[in-house]
This record gives sequence, structure tokens and C-alpha cells, in this order.
Amino acid sequence: MTAVTSSALAGVADGAKRSRPHSASRRRQTLAWVLVAPALVLAVVFFVVPMVLLVGISFSNWPLLGKVSAAGIANYAQAFQDTAFWRSLGFSLLFTVVSVPLGMAASYAAATMVRGEGRLVSFVRTAFFMPVVIGFTAAAYMANVLLVPGTGVINVLLRSVGLTNGDTAWFTSPDTAFWAVVVLTVWKSMGVAMILLMAGMQAVPTEVIEAAKIDGAGWWRREGSVVFPLVRRQFALCLLLAVSGSILVFDQFYVLTKGGPSGSTTTTVMYTYQQSFVRYDLGYGAALSMILTVIILVIAIVQLRALRSTGQEDER
Repeated sequence: MTAVTSSALAGVADGAKRSRPHSASRRRQTLAWVLVAPALVLAVVFFVVPMVLLVGISFSNWPLLGKVSAAGIANYAQAFQDTAFWRSLGFSLLFTVVSVPLGMAASYAAATMVRGEGRLVSFVRTAFFMPVVIGFTAAAYMANVLLVPGTGVINVLLRSVGLTNGDTAWFTSPDTAFWAVVVLTVWKSMGVAMILLMAGMQAVPTEVIEAAKIDGAGWWRREGSVVFPLVRRQFALCLLLAVSGSILVFDQFYVLTKGGPSGSTTTTVMYTYQQSFVRYDLGYGAALSMILTVIILVIAIVQLRALRSTGQEDER
């Protein structure tokens, strides 16, 4: 009897020991869901629900004021025949092709300057990052004041070195307006990419750099063959964010050019805004937004696959 009782107690103890890991795992899973739940609620409320509503609105005639009616695919058919929309998309892509390489080059150069230590380095790092905390709308208004013909600081400086007569009206010509906004965008947004790239550069082992120096590699060779391959993932992330942000550009062009002159600087987001809230056609604006969303998703998927394929080649 005693032996049977002892074996039964031992079996119960073993069962309790086996159940402890499972209960601990369940507690961890419950805690994880509790911690993730607020983010999930925010994602559903501010992303999933608006996206579902946007899809529904895109298939309807939805005036800002008036009766709503079903439209089927009429809005999408209209969008594919809308030359003004495709012209605005072409301009947004041109802006992306020009501003993103310049921004990434400036960010990488700034990251190489501030990846060290020291008070001066900290000051320069802060100076490069400060524009990020300024909103694009505020930065655009600042640029508008600085570029005023005759009295703007930029015109005064250019006149003092003899480059212009100081009366350049930057936003009356498509070319000067375009390049002014490109410079503003690069200056405003390079800080985030600089910080991400700097963090990746600081994680590069010093032994690898020293070994390259011993092998006789110069600065350019070390940056191109040692540092850049090790920060390629950070660079790809910055590139993905920069491309998406450039295609969705709106604030700076809306404030500085209003899409002019003659609609030559109208971006896709600005055109969608005009259709939705100037012409009061929310259904058509929603359809344009969905087309733009699909285009950005395709570009992002292509970039991510390119990154994955490069990573697999490096592992081989």
C-alpha cells in the first residue's frame, strides 16, 4: 500500500512538473497579447477601418454634399483615362528619382561625419538632425520667406557673390521651383536616414576596419568594400522610407507652388486632394488614392525582394 501511494504521489509530482512549462508558456503568451493589444487596436481603428471605408467609397459616387450612389468601377475607369492624374504621377516619380539619390548621398555623407565621438561631432549631429523636428509645412513657409525676390536671405547671398541679380522669383518657373523644393526636402528629411546609417556604421567592428587599413585599403576602398556592405540593410530601410515619402509628397509643393505654374508641379497627392476637397468628388479621390496605394505597395515589394536576393547572395 505504501509503495502504491508513493508511486502515485511521484506520478502527480511528475505531472505537475510537466504542466509548469506549459502554464508558464501560456502566461507569457497572455502577457504578450496584453502588451500588443493597444497597438493592434490603434492599427485597426486608424488603418484597417479607414482602408475598408476608402475601398467602399472608391466604388461609389460620393459628393461631399449630396446623395451617395453606387458607381461600380466607373471611378477607376475614369482614373485610367485621366491624363492630368498620370501627369501628376509622372511628376511625383520624377521628384522621387531626383530627390531620393541626392537625399541618400547627403545622409550617408553626414553619417560618416558624425559617427565618431566628441563635442564637435555631437554638435554637428544635432545640427543635421534638427530640421527633422520641423514640420514640412513650417519648413516650406520658412523657405518661402528666405527665397523672397529682392529681400530674401538666399537671394541676397547669391547677389553678394555675383551668381544672380538678387531678384530671382524661384516659384514662377517650373525648373527653379522644382529644384528649390528638392533642396528643401533633402535638408529637411536627411536627419532620420543619417541617424539610422550612423547607428549601423558604429556597429561595424573596429577590427574589420583595422584589418582593411593593414591591407592598404584607402578611405574610399574601406567605405565601399567594408563599411557600406555591413550597413546595407539600414541603407535599404532608409531607401524604402525615402521612396515612399517622396511619392507621397504634398506639403512643400502645396505651400510653395500651389501646383503651379500652370499645374507643372502638381503632385499625385495634391491632385487627389483637389479632386476630393476642391471639386467635392470623394468617390473619385478615393479611387485615385487606392491606385496610388497599389503603386507604392508594388514599389515596396520590389525593393524588399531586391534586398532579400542581395542578402541571400552575400550568405552564399
